[in-house]
Amino acid sequence: MIPRKYRVHIFLAIIALVIIFYPSFSRKPDQERLDKSSVAATEFFSLVDAGKYQESWDACSAYLKNEVEEPVWSKRLAAVRTVAGALIDRKQKDYTYTNNVGDSIPVGEYMVYHFDSQFANKDHLVETVTVMLEEDKHWRIAGYFIE
Repeated sequence: MIPRKYRVHIFLAIIALVIIFYPSFSRKPDQERLDKSSVAATEFFSLVDAGKYQESWDACSAYLKNEVEEPVWSKRLAAVRTVAGALIDRKQKDYTYTNNVGDSIPVGEYMVYHFDSQFANKDHLVETVTVMLEEDKHWRIAGYFIE
């Protein structure tokens, strides 16, 4: 058994290590990243909510544009939003900052936002929009899911 006086020192040493190393383990973006990625998500939602699906594709990242052609993107969005109906309310639930969102997606900087949303024909849906920081330092949409 460790003597009591040493237990306090060990405890303090552990606390000091947590304080020192916690920032490198936590996945929190700086305020500028949070603000700029949030603006990109908000602008994207403005386009989608207005039925401007082609323009929303224009706001997407090169990665997403390479994965989904614009006519397919627009057709899928139109179908989903027609079923859901007009947006009534959208509230941000949470967000995650990460460097890796999946095996087939390139490593980079991503913000993943989740929203609790209510539509005219669907009371409760969760919208997930993933925003990525591209090489030109602009945040663009890398994914959008509604379920």
